Amino acid sequence: MTKTKRPQSSPLDAFQNHFASASRYGERWHETLYPALKEGTRYTTLYNRYAPQEDFYKAVGSPDTLERLRFPSAPDDIQADNLLCFIHKQSTDQREAPFPPPEKSSNGLLTHWNFDAASALAVHLLQVLPGDNVLDLCAAPGGKSLSLAQSIWPYLQPDSPTPPMPGAKKGDLHSNEIDPTRNRRLADNLSQYLPASLAATGQQKVLRLDGTKGAKGFPLGPAGYDKVLVDAPCSSERHIIHAQEKAGSGRTVEELARWSPSSSKRIAETQVQLLMTALRAVRLGGRVLYATCSISREENDGVVEKAILQAEKERKKGGIAWAVEVEGLGEEIERVLEDGWAERTGKGWIALPDHKGNGKWGPLYFCVLTKTRA
Repeated sequence: MTKTKRPQSSPLDAFQNHFASASRYGERWHETLYPALKEGTRYTTLYNRYAPQEDFYKAVGSPDTLERLRFPSAPDDIQADNLLCFIHKQSTDQREAPFPPPEKSSNGLLTHWNFDAASALAVHLLQVLPGDNVLDLCAAPGGKSLSLAQSIWPYLQPDSPTPPMPGAKKGDLHSNEIDPTRNRRLADNLSQYLPASLAATGQQKVLRLDGTKGAKGFPLGPAGYDKVLVDAPCSSERHIIHAQEKAGSGRTVEELARWSPSSSKRIAETQVQLLMTALRAVRLGGRVLYATCSISREENDGVVEKAILQAEKERKKGGIAWAVEVEGLGEEIERVLEDGWAERTGKGWIALPDHKGNGKWGPLYFCVLTKTRA
C-alpha cells in the first residue's frame, strides 16, 4: 500500500488561508480586504511648510483643485493645523502617483512629499509640540521625520507669523536608520526638505544606531526625549500582495516564498526590542507611538502587550521605576477616527483600505503609549 500524496498548497494559498481564517479576518478577507489590498496605494501630498506656499501650488496644482485632509483633533488641539495634507477634490480613486514629484522651491527646498495619509495621521496623533525633543527610531525614507519637523520648528516656516518665544525650548529631531543604504537615502532626503540651519546647530541629526540595543547610545540618552515614534520594520503584507500581483500567477515572488505563518512571530521579537528602546528613551509623562504597516496581530497588539509585560517584569525586579500605559485619544478624536479612518483593536487602532470611511488608507496599525511613574 502506498500512501496517497496530498496536494501541496501553494505559498499564495497558504497566505490566503492564513488571513481568511476565523481567528484573523474571516469572510472579510476575500470579500473586501484582500481586493482593497490588491489595489494600488492611495497617496496624499504633504506640503513642506519650509518652502514657500506659492511654489508648492506651482508644483502640485491650483488650490481650487485640492482638498485638505482634516485629521481627528480635539477643539483645543494646537497641532490641528500643523500638517497640511491634500488630495484631489472629489476623488477617492487616485492611485500610485496622483501627485507629481516634488520640485525645488525658490529657497532651495523641495516642495512636498507624497505618501499614505495614514502615516501622517500617526504623526499627528503623537501630538508633537514646538520645541519638543523627538526621536524617530526607524526613520527611513524620511516622510514621517519631515512631518515631525513641521510641529517642532514652526517658526522657521516662511508663513510663520511670530519668532519663537524668548527662553523657549529649541527642540531636537533625531532620525535613526541602521541600514547603510537606507540611512544615506534618509540623510539625503532630509537635507533637501529641512532648513540647513537645523543640521548646522545640531538640532536635526541623522543617526545610524541599532535600535534594539537600548537608549544609552542615543544623543539625549534614556528619558531624554519628549516623544518617540517607532514605525517598526514589519511583514508588510500589502507589499507582498503587490509584488505577487505584478509577477502574475506563473511564479512565486521571493517576498511570498519567504513568508510563513511563523514569520510575524520572528519579526515581533525585534519589534518588542525596538519598542522597549523607545520606552527607555522617552521621559516620564512622554509619549511613544508604535506603528507598523502589518495586518498581523502578532506584530501589532501582540508587540504592545509583550512590551507592557516586559516593563512590568523589569519593574518588579527593581530594574526600572516606571510603567507603561496605553493612552486613550479622547472621545471626540476616537469618534472621528472610527467614522473616517481606522478601527479599534485590542490595544490600538488599525487603518485598513476597506474601512467604511472609504478613504482607502493603510494598512497602518498604531498605538499611543505613555511612560508613567510606577
